Amino acid sequence: MTLEDPYFVVRNEVQGAIGEAQQSYRRWQELYANKTTQGGQEYEWLKSKLLNSLKSIDWDLEDLSETIGVVESNPSKFRLTAQEIDERKNFIHGCKDAVKTIKDHLGSAEVRTKEEAVTRSRLVGQQAKAKGKAKGSKYAKLDNELEAGNEQYIDDHQQQQQMEVAQQDVQLEMVGQSMSVLKNLGQEMNTELQVQNQMLDEFVGEIDQTQSRLDWTLLRLGKVMRLTTDRRQLCIVFALLAMIVVIVFLFAFTL
Repeated sequence: MTLEDPYFVVRNEVQGAIGEAQQSYRRWQELYANKTTQGGQEYEWLKSKLLNSLKSIDWDLEDLSETIGVVESNPSKFRLTAQEIDERKNFIHGCKDAVKTIKDHLGSAEVRTKEEAVTRSRLVGQQAKAKGKAKGSKYAKLDNELEAGNEQYIDDHQQQQQMEVAQQDVQLEMVGQSMSVLKNLGQEMNTELQVQNQMLDEFVGEIDQTQSRLDWTLLRLGKVMRLTTDRRQLCIVFALLAMIVVIVFLFAFTL
């Protein structure tokens, strides 16, 4: 029995995921460079999608690194040279660098500062419009309440964003734990299959040995049977000779 190289199971998926992430990242950069689209609905959705995709790619790269460890532990079964293993390691390192570049940019202090500035600028603009409508009004108290309400809205909006980010982190952590459980289960199944494979190889070897012994026993039995047959034929010849001698003797005696 031969083991299938697990490296190719994950590699194509990682390549496709990184390609999609880089495409989304380029679109996010376009939105980030444009002040009118920065912080908008598409911008926020695309950033959240990118972060989730990068987290998933990190998990796949961890699995891919473990497959290389499996191959290195028993290279004779997978028939890989040291150069091929190094190429696989270089592929993983390149993917990790690409993911790190995107993550560092998304989470940089510069990006956070600009996002906060855009959010505050929009809310302050809304507040200024409200003040313009209330200008010249006799209801100064209502104007003050409106200003206080806008400031409260800004604080609430920032808190809501922080809560959403925290919830996403918790969800990602739960998904990561589930993936870890599945990965451990897969490793246990792989270990069990390897043990059963070894037992099957030993059983096949014992069958071959038993077959060889059986063939040898049948060969010896054939020889014994041939020897027995030859002895019987010799006894029959002696018996016939004895009968001829007796007949000759009786014939001579009667004369």
